[in-house]
Amino acid sequence: MNRIVDTNAASVRHLADLHAAHDADVGVILVQVDQLARINHSAGTEAGDALLEEVARRLENFAGDEFGHGALVERLGGPRFLIVPARPLSLATLQAQERALHVALAEPMVGDPSGRLAIRIATALITRDEPVAEQLHIASEQLARPASARDGAMVKSALSHGEVAIFYQPQYDVASGAMTGVEALLRWRHPELGLLGAGPLVTAARAARMERELTEHAHRIALAEMAGWAKPLAGLRVSLNITAADLGDPGFADRLAAMVRAAGVDPDRLTLELTEQAMLSDPASAAAQLAQIRSLGCAIAIDDFGTGYSSLSLLARLPIDYLKIDSGFTRTIDGSDRDRIVVRAIVDLARALGLLVVAEGIEHETQLARLKELGVATWQGFLKSGPVPGDELPALLG
Repeated sequence: MNRIVDTNAASVRHLADLHAAHDADVGVILVQVDQLARINHSAGTEAGDALLEEVARRLENFAGDEFGHGALVERLGGPRFLIVPARPLSLATLQAQERALHVALAEPMVGDPSGRLAIRIATALITRDEPVAEQLHIASEQLARPASARDGAMVKSALSHGEVAIFYQPQYDVASGAMTGVEALLRWRHPELGLLGAGPLVTAARAARMERELTEHAHRIALAEMAGWAKPLAGLRVSLNITAADLGDPGFADRLAAMVRAAGVDPDRLTLELTEQAMLSDPASAAAQLAQIRSLGCAIAIDDFGTGYSSLSLLARLPIDYLKIDSGFTRTIDGSDRDRIVVRAIVDLARALGLLVVAEGIEHETQLARLKELGVATWQGFLKSGPVPGDELPALLG
């Protein structure tokens, strides 16, 4: 078991021991959790602390698996962590592990209401010629600065080399069982690691301030594929995800409208999904953008509803058509009275506001039966299908 400690004294000693034992410079990995202040403000410091504990646990597991017994994971202060391998490794060796580390940290974490935590990763070479503590301080401060060019290069390479793909998760009518729509989800066809989820690429795009470029690229792919679908798929509604960065861009709605027209797709077939958190930075601007998008004919959905912190009065003022219940509630809906009460409350709220409800994460028939009892209209989940490439959708229509 690797040790997690609260100050960097242990890492200084560990690095000095490695220098002395191997007479070699030592590469280290630094990890920073971005937007911790936002989480502390919106969810409370206890949620922020829980998130950092989860990050530490995943880093510890990763270090043990990749760098062997004796590797050290240490918190440098604030939202920064340090990984020191058990033996001296080159920067090239560590950099080859960065992407795998992004994957290990990509899954939603306890304490992050949005489920889309931004993680920044960098490597540094700690030499034998300079004081170890001073080098760690410099490396830590550099990590805190705006994203390195490497993040942007990673995203640009993925966009230019056709590595971004769109998979589609079917959505079904609860009453009839018919497929009524799909959610378009970004995937990364990594040249070395194979097919990855959206997490690593989205994290790099966020760090490089390229979220808008990534979103637009993903939307272009989805719209082009929609335009080429055969007639049996032509009636499906397609949900596209948007971010806070998109809502904060005054030109986003106009560019979306131009892309939809160029693709020849009926905007009535589109739903734009965003999380509650995406609206919080500038609610007035978000409301204006959503109203403009809705005027195009697109519907608007709030994703992961029930996990965010926006007020009900704000929800009532926004131009919303769907609420999507987070899988955290539906996962135990067949066994937890508390979760059933929450889902019932969301359904009643949606009905009062004239909204439809979509339930995510349905994996068992008993969950589906509960949804029927509670009056949920639409669901998605692995009970019928996970996300699949567009050419596999016709086989799922039956």
